[in-house]
Amino acid sequence: MTYQEEFAQRFGEAVSFDPQILRSYDHDLGEMPRPLLAMIRHRPDVVVVARSAGDTADALRLAGKHGLPVTPRAQASSGYGGAIPCRGGLVLDLCNCNRVLSVDAANATVDVEPGVVWEDLSRALAPHGLGNRVCPTSAPSSTVGGWFAMGGVGIGSLRYGTIRDNVLEIDVAGLDGAVRTFRGEAMEPYSQTCGSLGVVTRLRLACRKAETLLPLAARMPDAPAAVRFLELLEAWPDVYSASLQSAGYCAMRAAAEGHAPALASGFLVSFATTAKETATAEATRLAALCGGALLDDAVAEAEWNGRYYPMRIRKVGPSALVGEYLVPMQGFPAAHAALTAALKRDALGVEAFGVRGGGLAVLVYILDDARALLYPLRMAKAMLPMRLAARFGGRPYATGMWFSALAGEVFGPDKLALVRRLKAQLDARGLLNPGKLSGPGLPLAPFVSLSRCILAGTACLGPLAALLPSKPRRTS
Repeated sequence: MTYQEEFAQRFGEAVSFDPQILRSYDHDLGEMPRPLLAMIRHRPDVVVVARSAGDTADALRLAGKHGLPVTPRAQASSGYGGAIPCRGGLVLDLCNCNRVLSVDAANATVDVEPGVVWEDLSRALAPHGLGNRVCPTSAPSSTVGGWFAMGGVGIGSLRYGTIRDNVLEIDVAGLDGAVRTFRGEAMEPYSQTCGSLGVVTRLRLACRKAETLLPLAARMPDAPAAVRFLELLEAWPDVYSASLQSAGYCAMRAAAEGHAPALASGFLVSFATTAKETATAEATRLAALCGGALLDDAVAEAEWNGRYYPMRIRKVGPSALVGEYLVPMQGFPAAHAALTAALKRDALGVEAFGVRGGGLAVLVYILDDARALLYPLRMAKAMLPMRLAARFGGRPYATGMWFSALAGEVFGPDKLALVRRLKAQLDARGLLNPGKLSGPGLPLAPFVSLSRCILAGTACLGPLAALLPSKPRRTS
C-alpha cells in the first residue's frame, strides 16, 4: 500500500493531496524573496489536519514508516521559516488541536492542546479567576505550541520570564507513534527546536491570578534613561509587564492609526501594574529618578490596549523588515546607538520587552515596500540589528530555518550538543522538521547549509543595503 493510500485510509477528509491546498502550506508570514524559496522544496506532498493527539501520533507513525519528512505547523505566524517544509513531505496542521483540556484553579495551571490560540486561552481562563502569565504580541492569532517551539518572550516576561519558564509538563509524539510525557529539565530540548525532536501534543502551563491591571506610561529622554527605568520597574514587585518604544515606532503607529504620536523624541515605556492606590505616585517617583515623566492616562490606556497589534505599522510601509534580538538591558543603549547610526537613512522603529533577569527582547521595524525592485537587496538590513547587538552581549531571538546556523548562539553550546545527541537517537533519518537545526542544503550542494549562505550573503550585502533608504525620511 502506498503512503497516499494509507494516509487516505486513516484520515479521510482530513488529508489532502490537492495542489491548490498544498500551495497554501508552502510559506509563513515572512516576506522572503522568491529566489531564496526556490532553493528549497517548500511545497509539501501531503497535508494532514490533525484533530487530536491520536491523529498526530498516527500521522507521525505513518510518516516514519514511509520515510516522509514532517513539518508541524499551526498559524505559521513567525517569519523564521520554522513552519516551512524544506524537503517536501508531510505538513502536519495542528490548528484544530485547539482544546483547553482542563483548568486547575486551585493550583493555577491549565492543560491545553498545542493549537490553542493565546487570546482564546485568556478568555477560557477568565471564568476561573486566572490569566496568562506570558503571551506574545501576536496573541490574537499565534498558538501556545508554536510559541513554545520558538522559545518566545513578550508580554509578561518582565515578571515571569520566557514561555519555557512557565511550561510545567508536555506530551510529545515521536515517529514511532508513541506519546511520552516530560517534566522539568527533560522538557528543555523540546523548547526552541521547532518540533525537530517530536511534536508536542499537550502542554501544562502555570497561570497567574487574574488581577485587574493598571496601565501606565512614561517618557524617557534617551535609551540609558529608559533602561534604568525598566530596571527599577523589574525591582518593583507589583509590575507585571513593561516595554519600551522609540519615538520612531510611536510615529509609525500614529501614522497607521491616524492620531498624533505619543512623543516626538526619546522613548516611551509602557507598563502595567497590579497596584492600585499607590501606583501612580510610585511610578511618578521612579520616572523622575531617571529624568523622565509620567504621561497622561489616555496615552497609557491606548498603548496598553494596542499591545497586540504592532504590525499595524505595515499600513504605512506598506511592508516592514523586522530584525529581532535578545540583549542585556545594559547593552541596549550602545546597540541602539550603533543601529541608528548604521540605518540613519531609514524609517526605523524599535519596540522592546523587558525579560526577567535584566534582559530585553528587541524588535526593529524598518518600513519598506515588498513590491519594490530593490526590496530583496534591502532585506539584508533586517540582519544588521542582530549583528550589531552581538557586540554588546546580544544574541539571535530564534532560529527557525533561516537562522538555523546560529543555533549554538541561541541554545548555548551545552543545549546544542544535547539536542544533536537526541536528534541522532530519535530521528536518525532527519525526518522531523528537517533543516531547522542545521539548515537545509543547497540544491546542487546539499552539504552546504543554506542558512550559512544567508548569513554570509547578508553580511556582505548589509553595508550596501544600508546605503539604500527604505523610506525618503527618517522617523526615529
